[in-house]
Amino acid sequence: MSVYEELTETQQFASRVIADHARSTAFAIADGILPGNEGRNYVLRKIMRRAIYHGRENLGLRNLFFYKVCDFVISEMRVAYPELEAQREFIGKMVRLEEERFGNTMTVGLRKLEELYDQLTFIQRSQIQLAARGKDIDFAALLKLFDQPGGKDAEESQAVSFARTSVEMMAENEELQKQVYDDAQAAAKPFFRDVAQLYDTYGTPRDLTRVFLEEKKIVFEENDFNEKFDSALHELQKQSGIGQTDRKSQISPIYAEVLKKVGANQFHGYDATQVDDAEVIALVKDDKQVDELNEGGEGLIVLNDTPFYAEAGGQVGDTGMLVGMSFGKVVGIVGDHKPPATAGGSDPAARVRVTDTFAPVTGLILHKAKIEKGSINVGDRVNATVDSVKRDATRRNHTATHLVHAALREVLGTHVKQAGSVVAPNYLRFDFTHYQPIDEAEIVEVEDLVNRHILENHPVNTNVMAIEEAMHGGAMALFGEKYGADVRVLSVGDGIFSKELCGGTHVRATGDIGSFKITSDEAIASGVRRIRAITGFDAFERFREDERLIDRSLGALKTQRDNLPNAIERLQEELKRTRKEIDELKLKIATGTVGAGSSNGDEAKDVGGVMVLGKIVDGLDANGSRQLSDTLLTRLKSGVVVLGRKDGDKVSIIVRVSDDLTEKVKAGNIIKEIAPIIGGRGGGK
Repeated sequence: MSVYEELTETQQFASRVIADHARSTAFAIADGILPGNEGRNYVLRKIMRRAIYHGRENLGLRNLFFYKVCDFVISEMRVAYPELEAQREFIGKMVRLEEERFGNTMTVGLRKLEELYDQLTFIQRSQIQLAARGKDIDFAALLKLFDQPGGKDAEESQAVSFARTSVEMMAENEELQKQVYDDAQAAAKPFFRDVAQLYDTYGTPRDLTRVFLEEKKIVFEENDFNEKFDSALHELQKQSGIGQTDRKSQISPIYAEVLKKVGANQFHGYDATQVDDAEVIALVKDDKQVDELNEGGEGLIVLNDTPFYAEAGGQVGDTGMLVGMSFGKVVGIVGDHKPPATAGGSDPAARVRVTDTFAPVTGLILHKAKIEKGSINVGDRVNATVDSVKRDATRRNHTATHLVHAALREVLGTHVKQAGSVVAPNYLRFDFTHYQPIDEAEIVEVEDLVNRHILENHPVNTNVMAIEEAMHGGAMALFGEKYGADVRVLSVGDGIFSKELCGGTHVRATGDIGSFKITSDEAIASGVRRIRAITGFDAFERFREDERLIDRSLGALKTQRDNLPNAIERLQEELKRTRKEIDELKLKIATGTVGAGSSNGDEAKDVGGVMVLGKIVDGLDANGSRQLSDTLLTRLKSGVVVLGRKDGDKVSIIVRVSDDLTEKVKAGNIIKEIAPIIGGRGGGK
């Protein structure tokens, strides 16, 4: 008989859960998904924690075990899936970190759950039990609950007695039964809100909460429990703003209607920043199709042909102008520049500023616009011109993003995968999977690698091909992105360093980027980091700003450039020494006012046979106040020292009692008497 066959049915189920979830975990992490709090990352975290929970609760595996099971999966499947072997060390590290984190979560969460339950009154527990039982109530069993000792005081005992009488009445009255049942459901809501708060704050699993309640004889049917839990969690997240989406995430039905009516519009922005004689084929305002947008108004404009790139793949949407003419032809307009004189000498009949471009559904490019002059009607012809300065800056940052991705994989390891990005005209932001901070040497190496490829001025090539062909050719796709049958493949140089699927706009050669500088590195989630960087003129401006700051620092410190760090260090040491001297002087001044010759009311007084010294101190911090209390108590030898200190709008009090009086006088009791006077509370040693 195998070990598995010797297990109970519950243990066998737990074993199957662990085996199945270990496979999912190993493959998911190998694909670049890491446990987190949103989307697919959250799904992975739930899978892992469910397996770990079953191992701890049903198999008694208190030590770390799940990472070993995942490692066994890799050993069994590495031949068919060599990427598992390549990521073995990284997978093990990620699983172990999550397992350790969840172990701490379960410990803290269970303690908080116990505290929450202990705070419930007997009546509240009874109502929750009633809510769990549903409408089919066994009144005989329910009455037995009131035979248990539960009243903590006379008031609650009276409430229990009243509840028992109510149940007896309810057993014979169906209308009253419904009322009491509804009241119980309402009473359970605050409890579930608190349980959802534990989940949201400490990650206490709902399954663990349900098992805990069952141990307390509160047995909810699973679907009912989940429904109440989800409702409370949704309300909690709604109040905190978690999960709320912006305009571009909310797909209005009107967009599908427009697409069906006018068909897909054509994007020409890969080759041009201007399209002449484009036709306005639809207008949308306040989620309704309209025939006209008037001067001063705002709305969404659909063109049959457009050079404007719609936000996608992290790249922000283009901005620019639409100009309609009564006659003549506009030759170009960018940003805030006025249109040049036309052949006929006329002014534009309509002038529209495009502030953003987005595509809520595939095939429909919407231009978010404000009518600055005239009006726009369906059927009008306009000249559409992208702000080429912003477009060029965005292209530099987008191509640099691809170089960053490739450089990070070369410097940090092939486990690095893109986890999100923003490509704007003035910066780029790149999120990626990595389990520890990037040190200074690694940042320098990434910057050097990217700038080397910029200086080598590799051509940037794009090719449209079938997605199967692209993947077989080594192009990197991003998990979670939607790709059609045909895709654009972006290759830097020969594609060995960087080759990815991308539908954005890019520079013609890497030299167009100019320069590259990382400005920050931070952790944004477990196993996910974010870097920000700048390129082109923004990088040059950053260099100039750094030079100005350094020159001002050199002037203020009156030192040479190569001695700046030493000068700052000396200044810090001098400041630290001066602060220490000031604190010592304040302490001497404070202690110098106490003595036989003092006449300021601070001398010790006999209170019930105990010498008490009370004093308000100014200018001392918390540490200085503690030192002063030590000094005064030493001088007093036997007695009590009470010090009051004001810091802004806060007040703190220190009470010290000499060792010979600790049995007679309790410092905590003195604090409890003083604290209400100043509207505070006491604690500590």
